[in-house]
Amino acid sequence: MEAAVDQGIAWQIKINRERRGLSQKQLASKLGTQQSAISRLEDPDYGSHSLESLKQVASAFDCALLLKLVPFSVLAAESEKLSPDDLFAAPFDQEVLECP
Repeated sequence: MEAAVDQGIAWQIKINRERRGLSQKQLASKLGTQQSAISRLEDPDYGSHSLESLKQVASAFDCALLLKLVPFSVLAAESEKLSPDDLFAAPFDQEVLECP
């Protein structure tokens, strides 16, 4: 479970950063930190993502952060959705434009 969560969040951060056209250095600047901190957040083996840092990343990406307790079967099902499209969280303004 822990590995799935750690890897999943690392991949989400990287995919969302790249899809927004940001370098690690640019994202670090938005978060008031160093590029090396972003590199750690994107490392699937890092495993020390704090809730506060995840909230800051979500804010920088202009998207929401959802955290909830779920059965293992839900985690397993979500762990199969690993394509870049599945892991991308559109920024609020893009999401609003796409709504009918």
